[in-house]
Parts: sequence; C-alpha cells; structure tokens
Amino acid sequence: MTETEFLEASEALMQQVENAVDAAELDVECDRTGNVLTIEADSGEQIVINRHTPTQQMWLATRKGGLHFENSDGKWRNTRDGTTFESALQAALNFVCEEDVSFSLD
Repeated sequence: MTETEFLEASEALMQQVENAVDAAELDVECDRTGNVLTIEADSGEQIVINRHTPTQQMWLATRKGGLHFENSDGKWRNTRDGTTFESALQAALNFVCEEDVSFSLD
C-alpha cells in the first residue's frame, strides 16, 4: 500500500468511527486533533485512536492496553490475532461506557 492509499484508508476509518459513535447516541465526546481521535466517556475513561503513518498502522488504546491494526484487503486487522478493528472498538466502547454498545462501521 502506498502512503497515499494508507492515508486515504485511515482517514476513511476515522470518519467511519466518528459517524458510528454519533449514530449510536452514546454518552461520549469525540475530539479529533490531527492524527488522533479521542473518545471520552462521562466517567473520564478514554479510547485513543491514532494513525501511525511510518508503520501504516492504526492504533487503538484504552487504559487496559493498546492494539495495532494493519489494512489487509480492505479490512483493518489486529497484527497479533487478526481480529477486526470494529470488534476491538466495540469491546473498547463497552469498557469505557460500562454497557453493551452496538454499532457498525459502514
């Protein structure tokens, strides 16, 4: 993947996340600063999503830990176990919101 393709794909993912969080009507705030999207719950818990251009990865972190994702055939997959970014984000939102969260990244 070229750097331009990575930037386009990662930007699309960030926009999908913002749209999905807004559509789910969760009690969270999304704040985007450059390559970093922070989702903060009323409790103060945060999810930080970061575009890391040198490695062509998207990083997702909560206080429980961080995960790295690479784009393979149009899907963002965890570099360790192959799980999708969407499933990891859902687990992170469940954690920070302290409730079952349902959404789709389309």
